[in-house]
Amino acid sequence: MPLPSTPAGRGLLVARTALGVSTLLAPRLAGRAFFLDPQDNPQVPVIGRMWGIRNLALAAGMYGATGQSRAQWWRLQPAIDALDFAVIVAEWRRGAVPGPAAGLMAGTALIATAAGSVSAGAEAS
Repeated sequence: MPLPSTPAGRGLLVARTALGVSTLLAPRLAGRAFFLDPQDNPQVPVIGRMWGIRNLALAAGMYGATGQSRAQWWRLQPAIDALDFAVIVAEWRRGAVPGPAAGLMAGTALIATAAGSVSAGAEAS
């Protein structure tokens, strides 16, 4: 189980792990860091923990997969993050996510999409 070979891949692995652990263990704090108010929306901790588990599962696949599975995990990363971006923009347009939160979440998804795209080719081989 080698570490990712590119700086972008290592950064994405670290970011997914850090976001996963922080949102799983401290979902209210993580929600506030993303400009969401757990007091106004008591579902934030539940959704935050789910997002944390998702990011930890993605990180585990990125790190632990080998052979053809590794290639598939790494090609999947940018697609997932691009879908996150599309959903965030749609929810912002619908008025369900405040502008600052949408901007930070969309920016995070775009950075992850770029990091995943840059590293997918190297990691998949």
